Order: sequence, then structure tokens, then C-alpha cells
Amino acid sequence: MDPIQVLGRRDVRREFKINDENTAGQLLVKNTHVRERFLRGMSKTAKKHFINRKDCPVKNHFIELPKWSRDDAVKTFDTYLWSQHQKDSIEKPIKDWFNARVKELMEGHNIDLIDDIDYVKSNNDSHGFTLKNYIEYLAREI
Repeated sequence: MDPIQVLGRRDVRREFKINDENTAGQLLVKNTHVRERFLRGMSKTAKKHFINRKDCPVKNHFIELPKWSRDDAVKTFDTYLWSQHQKDSIEKPIKDWFNARVKELMEGHNIDLIDDIDYVKSNNDSHGFTLKNYIEYLAREI
């Protein structure tokens, strides 16, 4: 199962084949299905984060611009976030949000990044895929 999934409001968490490799270096978590043994991997709880609400610090502000398609707004957000990372100029509320997601991931929680569209069908539908990639990048850097 992919620990971080990007979903629309009506999407449900999808099951994936579990890799033996643990790319984010999650902590050991209790797996109740295997007689209370501790295994490396993810817990069953999923933390839901609504990524396009007005109070979310990682909201994609480019979507609100007139005459911009959603595809253009998502690509622009991706470029913006990675350029801010390269300049080391990500604002504190955004850094704090990302650090909290990395902490949740390292504690063994699944993370659902929920966008305000009904269904996410491709990477160009939501900036959540940029957030997902950045969270995984930060988790590997620790």
C-alpha cells in the first residue's frame, strides 16, 4: 500500500502491492494481523489532510487565477515549490506543515492528501502529487 495517497473528495484509499523496500524509513509499528509482532511498515490509521481549503498553508493559489487551466496551475505549483526549496526560502507555516507530515509518516501513519475535486485521475489533476513527492523527499533526507 502506498503510504501517501492523493485523493479527491469521493475517492477511496486504494490498495497497492507492498514493497519490501521501505523508502521513507518508517519506524517499527505493531501489526495486529501477525500476532502482535512489530514489523517495519505502516499502521492502518490514515491521517486525512484537505490540501485546498483556505486555511491550509500548502493550498494551490494558482488555481484561483483567471484563465488558468487546472493543469497549468498544478504544473506552476510544482515549479514554485521546488524552486522555493532550492532557494531555501519556504515560508515557516509551510515548512511546519511539511515537517508535521514527515513526522506522521515516520510514526507509521498513512497520509491521505484530499483535494477539493471529486476524483483525482492523473498527476495533472491535483497539486497533491507535488506535496507527496516533497514529503517523501524530506523523509529520505532525514
